[in-house]
Amino acid sequence: MITYLYSYVIRYPFHSEIRIDVKTISWEDLVTLINKVFFQGGEINIVKADTQYNEEFSALTYHDLDNYSLVCDKRYGYLLGCSISENQEYPEGAYLSLINKNEIKSKKVYIFAPFEDEWEAQYINQDIKIALKIFKEIYENGYLSTDSKKLFRENCSTSYSSI
Repeated sequence: MITYLYSYVIRYPFHSEIRIDVKTISWEDLVTLINKVFFQGGEINIVKADTQYNEEFSALTYHDLDNYSLVCDKRYGYLLGCSISENQEYPEGAYLSLINKNEIKSKKVYIFAPFEDEWEAQYINQDIKIALKIFKEIYENGYLSTDSKKLFRENCSTSYSSI
């Protein structure tokens, strides 16, 4: 059975939860959570997982398939990446990364708190509406449509590469 699970960390004040069925919350609650992560720093992931019941442990087991992540530093913006498992469109799988087309030639590097990860400016975005559009489609449909991928490529200069 395919399930969509979300996990998040809000940095200030610290709060986190892991592996919660995304359908247990409304879209409005998910928007609130995404905005908290964006404005307070943190991370949210939505994972498409194949779940099966393990009789030996009397628990669900998960095999992660697609992963959609938003990593935010409240000072600079966010990184948005989608790891897509093998399918007809991407026989070897793919990784979609949202690129800031205004920073493609920039040599700036931003250091995201709290782990001091370095990211090139071209991967840092500030327009949360773009991320919300992506997450809404995942929330409603469970995937990004070809039309949405095309739209994001045209408006946001998304990049695709094989894993």
